[in-house]
Amino acid sequence: MLLLLALGIMLFDIFVLNYFLSGLLGAVTLYVLTRSFYRKLVEQRGWKKNLAVAFIFILLIISFGIPLWVLIDILVPKINELISDRDLVVEKFHSVQIFLQNNEFLKRFDFSFSNERILKIVNTAISYIPSTLNAVGQIFANIFVALFILYYMLINTRTMEADFKEMLPLSTRSKQYFIKQNADLIRSNAYGIPIIAFAQGLIAILGYYIFGVHNAIFWGLLTGAASILPVVGTMFVWIPVSIYQIATGDVNSGLFLAIYCLILVGSIDNILRFTVLKKMADIHPLITVFGVLLGLKLFGVMGLVFGPVLLSLPGIFYKVLKMERNQAKSPTNSNTAEEQFPTAPTGEDRAESTEL
Repeated sequence: MLLLLALGIMLFDIFVLNYFLSGLLGAVTLYVLTRSFYRKLVEQRGWKKNLAVAFIFILLIISFGIPLWVLIDILVPKINELISDRDLVVEKFHSVQIFLQNNEFLKRFDFSFSNERILKIVNTAISYIPSTLNAVGQIFANIFVALFILYYMLINTRTMEADFKEMLPLSTRSKQYFIKQNADLIRSNAYGIPIIAFAQGLIAILGYYIFGVHNAIFWGLLTGAASILPVVGTMFVWIPVSIYQIATGDVNSGLFLAIYCLILVGSIDNILRFTVLKKMADIHPLITVFGVLLGLKLFGVMGLVFGPVLLSLPGIFYKVLKMERNQAKSPTNSNTAEEQFPTAPTGEDRAESTEL
């Protein structure tokens, strides 16, 4: 009853403070990424706790904050400029409109766009600009909240983890498996999203530059940012760009650009997921896709990380249940459970990861 009461109070608090939920989840993500390094600084090298936290915060700002600020500083003004100039948008789309209307194959489909219809689409897009600016403000507010919470999580890391383990009504081996699997999922998604976005954006910039796309860096960055979109991903950007190239008369460049993006930009996602990211956590592609959709709906931006984690929990719970049953049947023989669900490899660094 006390456990259910505590859980109900926690859920109520999360509901009331929903605006800062992304900050809380961000703090958990950053804690998973930095806890081992913090412990090495404090427990092995003898650093003061506050000095170690300050050093980690500086590294986080350099590695995450500055790239995010640069990306927002480049993309947001360009997007606002592109959308707000209605006449320019109509002029750019006019060549595409002529191409769609005159193509024999595409005449079978309804691609008729009048100038009024184009302006309506532009006005609808412009109406989202205030909400976009609010979202950017919310991101920076939650970054501050995440760092604020992360400070206390790192300072009290030993006590916090001990209390969390004590609350889990599981055997020691099951606790280790449950915590390690969730930490690996968080780590894989936290590293995977920027790695994939950077790789796809870089390859897209190279392709846009080779095939003569104007302002290739801007469109490449936008392509990398679009990689976080579920299902469509980078196609949301490079398909319209390729169609515009073809429609403006540069047919060969547009076709080769589409083939280039389909093969290289599209495939690098799968290559990274089945090589680098698979070593961190073996996540099924369907769990990633539907987990991102679920996470964005529930948690906002941080749903990119915690959506797949949430969708993976039933499978983790099922394996924990099997471990608990096997241990209950043969409590003196834990080798079977260990073979089926091995814990982290031995070694000082990996042992620290297992503790999480």
